[in-house]
Amino acid sequence: MVLEKLIVGGLYCNCYLVGSDRTKEIFIVDPGAEPDVIIQKVNMLNLKPVAIVLTHAHTDHTRALRKVRDEFNLPLYYSEKEYNLFIRIKADNWLSEGTILTIDDITFHVIETGGHSPGGICFYTKDIKGFQSVSYDGILFTGDTLFRRSMGDTHTDAGATMDDSLLCENIRNKILYNPELTDNYLILAGHMGLTTIGDEKRLNPFGQKFLTEQDWNKNDYYGKDIKKILKTPPEERP
Repeated sequence: MVLEKLIVGGLYCNCYLVGSDRTKEIFIVDPGAEPDVIIQKVNMLNLKPVAIVLTHAHTDHTRALRKVRDEFNLPLYYSEKEYNLFIRIKADNWLSEGTILTIDDITFHVIETGGHSPGGICFYTKDIKGFQSVSYDGILFTGDTLFRRSMGDTHTDAGATMDDSLLCENIRNKILYNPELTDNYLILAGHMGLTTIGDEKRLNPFGQKFLTEQDWNKNDYYGKDIKKILKTPPEERP
């Protein structure tokens, strides 16, 4: 498999290149900024992009979209719920719950996880079992739904399009307690570092909002001063 993470732009968006090592076909996920960096990486690795996939259409995930799309003449995949709200480029393939994407022998499953934005999606595969020499049961791209030791924002100036209750419901039902996923799934989020579903059950300080009572009682932050903890940047949390 091919799996590359590029950190681009002033908001440090994670752009991913993911696909088949055999055919070199890949998806470009969230080309947030610095199109020349993304294009150079694709060409250096002799990869063959087949589509751009957006987890959502906020500008920090799409600033490089047009240049990357035009460079490789690529179709665009994202949720129709984002169209005309954050982006005015029609998708070639609208993504929704249950959409299946394939590259070679890798199958990706789309799940709708709105809340941070109306059309936020995540997608996962059981066909990629490792990254950076660590074994996993699969990988899950979460965009800005769930981060390492944090969760998607629902309190910015775009708050009219955000829904905290919906986001927490989706984190709980579509990710943490999704029967198709295990605690040993690698989470590849739209910002910040790597984590797993199991680690977020145990170490996410927002856990009271989306964990079962039993799992929250096992969380390292149970009974602690959450307001004080949240003053620490997510990257500095254990």
